[in-house]
Amino acid sequence: MYSQAIQDILEEKDISAGDRIEIDHDAGTHEGRLMPRANQGNTDAVVLKLDNGYNLGIDRSSISSITKQTDHDTADEPDIDIPDYDEDKTDIAVLHTGGTIASRVSYEEGGVTPAFDPEDLLQMYPELFERANVESEVIAQMLSEDMEPAHWQQIAEAVADHRDKDGIVIGHGTDTMQYTAAALSFMLENIDIPILLVGAQRSSDRPSSDAALNLIGAARFIEEQQPGVYVCMHHHSSDTSIAIHRGTQVRKMHTSRRDAFQTIDGEPIATVDTDDWSVSFNDRPKDPDGAFELRTTLETNIGHLKTRPGMRPDELAPYTDRAGLIMEGTGLGHLPVNSFDEHTDHHTAILEKLDTITDDAVVAMTSQCLHGRINMNVYDAGVKIQDAGVVSAGAMMPETAYVKLMWSLGQTETREQAIELFQTNIAGENPPRETHDAYRSEQ
Repeated sequence: MYSQAIQDILEEKDISAGDRIEIDHDAGTHEGRLMPRANQGNTDAVVLKLDNGYNLGIDRSSISSITKQTDHDTADEPDIDIPDYDEDKTDIAVLHTGGTIASRVSYEEGGVTPAFDPEDLLQMYPELFERANVESEVIAQMLSEDMEPAHWQQIAEAVADHRDKDGIVIGHGTDTMQYTAAALSFMLENIDIPILLVGAQRSSDRPSSDAALNLIGAARFIEEQQPGVYVCMHHHSSDTSIAIHRGTQVRKMHTSRRDAFQTIDGEPIATVDTDDWSVSFNDRPKDPDGAFELRTTLETNIGHLKTRPGMRPDELAPYTDRAGLIMEGTGLGHLPVNSFDEHTDHHTAILEKLDTITDDAVVAMTSQCLHGRINMNVYDAGVKIQDAGVVSAGAMMPETAYVKLMWSLGQTETREQAIELFQTNIAGENPPRETHDAYRSEQ
């Protein structure tokens, strides 16, 4: 809310949020739409939405005049008519879970607000409707950091309900997109249509938004009819191409860049050129060899512990009653278990605690290195860890291993069965070998 002084000025001039105004101030003159004041920040500064999409805050002390130009009237916005069904286009379901991918400017609320209806999507992304017949459904409305495993199950069930479509786009926040992508890769066994999780690093009210190109790139990839679960995001920081990542090998590697997502231990499955919308495959996956099956049962009583120098035995105590534990070890899959002086005496206790936990739980080792494969047979520490009952996660990323362990335990009845399923390559998460240039190809 604006300060009382600014509210008095706006009321006197009959100015409301969304009205177009002109402000003369010490740094010049600016025109734009009046935005409501967010709850945080300087309440004594007027916020304008400029024509270029950026917001500008102007402190009241520097303002010499404010002039109202036009009212903001939502009733004047044009009616949007969904195009008639076209049998020559692909049929796409857009499932919304939240995030910025399907948000638009709201002058009433002061920022971006969800745009869930097909009419909203048409107004924001008309190119999408030129390519496809679009159906829209809301699954959830949340920031992705609030996503729980139960939401993965809801999304998987919604996908199963829309398998009559040529493909499905899932609008999703980027922070935990890799977890959801991995979960769907396991839950949607032998999925026979392309499923693409699509997000945006920049909101739709910014001129640098990546939302439209990511969404249209996903629609273009669906036309290729390559079954599987994928993440669709910018390939580079520029707008030249969109990357299609395998759902079990992708990770968010940057907090804010538009090309934040990268394929680990390989290349993206494909790229979509935004100039001519051609699709180039790097590694076309095999089509499913069995009937589709929805397998959503999860065991969520799982832990995830990152090892490091200074680790203490009591850090393992909370995991004694868990069904499973992912250890994010160093290098080839190590943690401090060797005792050789007074500073390392407690390492023996760490190993003993692990030995106790593995009596009932599945404990799997991954690496903090991300690239490469676990091998606990090279050094003495790794052999001791294996002897304590810890199993290898192979080449799986920690996040993927965490999700897969939930799923493996949920699909089986015994510890031995869960380990066997966990170590079986289901959806490309644990490839038998890494290509020679996979690590450098991402640099």
